[in-house]
Amino acid sequence: MNKTGPIVEQAQGKALVDSAIKHGVKHFVYSSVDRNGAKSLDNPTNIPHFVSKHHIEHHLINSAKDKMSWTILRPVAFMENFASGFVGKIFATAWRDVVKSRPLQLISTDDIGTFAALSFMQPHQFSGKGISLAGDELSYAQVEEIFRQKTGLPPPTTFTFMARLVLRLSEEMGTMFNFFEKEGYGADIQSLKETNPDLKDFSQWLASSSLAKP
Repeated sequence: MNKTGPIVEQAQGKALVDSAIKHGVKHFVYSSVDRNGAKSLDNPTNIPHFVSKHHIEHHLINSAKDKMSWTILRPVAFMENFASGFVGKIFATAWRDVVKSRPLQLISTDDIGTFAALSFMQPHQFSGKGISLAGDELSYAQVEEIFRQKTGLPPPTTFTFMARLVLRLSEEMGTMFNFFEKEGYGADIQSLKETNPDLKDFSQWLASSSLAKP
């Protein structure tokens, strides 16, 4: 990722919060990123595009106060990462070779949208909350098993040296996978299912994905 990306993101995010308050927005929903569940608010990590979101969260909380209610959604890794061509192959290969046996949490982007909609439709229930979002927690071996069951094929991967080269050249991506390996996400999936019983696990997502189509 371009190093200016997180800087621009932070500036735009803070400006959007300020504009929302200025124009009388009643409820603001911000999609951020999980940084180990309950630790997220006080855990910026050392990943630049996680840090920028951490700063935007604090700006939102400190600026809104009694002027505007808010909800912060903190999704984990997207299931859709497996459907993005070369990037998806790098993601799967790096997970296999770096994170290895440690489970990683995943979320469908559709379910992020569902929780965003619920936050707008039921602002009193979701106001002032930071909610980590995940639909499944799997090791790479479990993902591979599900992939083979649903598609008859292994997950799309590339050569190990290629993934390691990308992680070396993209310092930010390498740092993120180190976070996956050493710390990881921390969403409470069972609690989320009580709010949204239709929350997709990886098998359900894959069954409805074009990846599972012949």
